[in-house]
Amino acid sequence: MATRDQLLRAIFDQGFRTPDWRHHQPPPVVSLELFFDENTDNESIAVNLPDHPGVAFFYERLKRIRARMDVQAVLVNIYDMESTIHGGWPYAENVHILTSAPEATIQSWAEELRSDGAWEGWPYGQAAAAPEAQESYKWWSLAWD
Repeated sequence: MATRDQLLRAIFDQGFRTPDWRHHQPPPVVSLELFFDENTDNESIAVNLPDHPGVAFFYERLKRIRARMDVQAVLVNIYDMESTIHGGWPYAENVHILTSAPEATIQSWAEELRSDGAWEGWPYGQAAAAPEAQESYKWWSLAWD
């Protein structure tokens, strides 16, 4: 089981900076386990959703997606760390899915996850910790704005 300390270490090991976009560095990414194990902070992901379903909702559905044969990886983007000052969880703005699934399937995942939709690529550039895509696989991003 991952711990909050392991999560924070993984984020800082990737050179986390508060996004100011002058440095043009993509935010770090972490595994589902690092982000979701022990996480009970509903403000850590999809904070803008009315009737937030809870972090366990996202964790279970993302694990199911990751277990598919046409999915190579699912990563959580760490966008902000301000809440960690007071013991909270880092804030995730995006989830990234590396898959060969057709777009209609990916959009159905986005709908199931109550996301604003999926789009191909990375909004701030591909994170250095992300694995390289196998042939015919593409990165897709989901966000909750």
